[in-house]
Amino acid sequence: SVVLDGLTLKVDDSTFTGRIAIDDFAKQALRVQLKGDTFDADRYRPAESEESKGAKAARKSEVQSGEAAAVAGDSPLPEQPTKAAWSTAKLLPLERLRTLDVEADMSFGKLTIDKLPIQNAALKTQALGGVIKLDTLSGDLYNGNFDVKGNLDARADIPAISVQTRVAKMPIERVLESQGQTPPVRGLLTLNSDLTGKGNSEKALIDSLNGTASFALNNGVLVNANLEQQLCKGISTLNRKPLTGEPRAKDTPFQQLNGNLVLRNGVASNPDLKVRIPGLTVNGNGDVDLRVLGMNYRVGIIIEGDKSDMPDPACEINPRYVGIEWPVQCRGPLELGAKACRLDREGVGQIAAKLAGDRISEKLEDKLNEKLGDKVSPELKDALKGLFKR
Repeated sequence: SVVLDGLTLKVDDSTFTGRIAIDDFAKQALRVQLKGDTFDADRYRPAESEESKGAKAARKSEVQSGEAAAVAGDSPLPEQPTKAAWSTAKLLPLERLRTLDVEADMSFGKLTIDKLPIQNAALKTQALGGVIKLDTLSGDLYNGNFDVKGNLDARADIPAISVQTRVAKMPIERVLESQGQTPPVRGLLTLNSDLTGKGNSEKALIDSLNGTASFALNNGVLVNANLEQQLCKGISTLNRKPLTGEPRAKDTPFQQLNGNLVLRNGVASNPDLKVRIPGLTVNGNGDVDLRVLGMNYRVGIIIEGDKSDMPDPACEINPRYVGIEWPVQCRGPLELGAKACRLDREGVGQIAAKLAGDRISEKLEDKLNEKLGDKVSPELKDALKGLFKR
């Protein structure tokens, strides 16, 4: 065995101090305790495969083709994406992983992984006999923080992975922007997840992804969501007034967006989506298909009170509209976010029919009161009113 204690090590632009030991040369049993000032792990990653680049380019083209129309909010509901969003290229050198005998405890002032500049990063891991355990990977990112734990069993030809993730108060838009994406939503993300998967490619892992997650976005914005414009269309229909202006993109601020996910083979069911928007209550249920990065949701929007800031005079709020759940469907690529939502016209027709029926019932009740006055008992009056409501 050999021990290098009080070590100072320079690797490219990084400086490490600490201890490195080899406990057993025959087994290459490596023990590492190091502190680094800064380290860019992206420098040492293998180059991205041509297949992966091609898959990303095809995905980008598919999303962009429908995005311009989606922003206007007056196009048909976008279609679900159909192209697989993930590469089939091999991810892990399994034979090499099976030979590892490593215990590592490392910290970094700044650690860059996948273009993410993690501050105060800590990494603790151990590997033996083809089983790699991630005790922790934690740090601060964009004024939020995260902690990841996991396990990789590389003993079989199809490796198995489990990952537990905790994220707190992380601005989701900055994470997406670091990956070259245009954020469909902004806000501070809190996330807890416990996931498992099998396979040695992105596609295999996503196709086998199972587990649970809970999420909340606070103090955020649905970018170019047009929710008020969508509501305005439905209300103007009931008011029988044409809209005076063209639909325009408008951000929709929210106080919180939250829900729970159950993942089965790459499809995440979300039965309890809730969005708190001033003056509105938004409830939704649907699925996120991670295999193609698509979504399909049914959403109900309830007007709670004053919405004097509606974008068109044609959608003046009648008191009878307060408390009604306006049906909205959201479908399409995840990258579109709320831009992929459209008012359900069939559902609006049902609302109109119900309101018309309520109006007729009210008029009949008024006539009934006028004709009968106090001549009959209250019980008989109530029975007659019940007949009209049917």
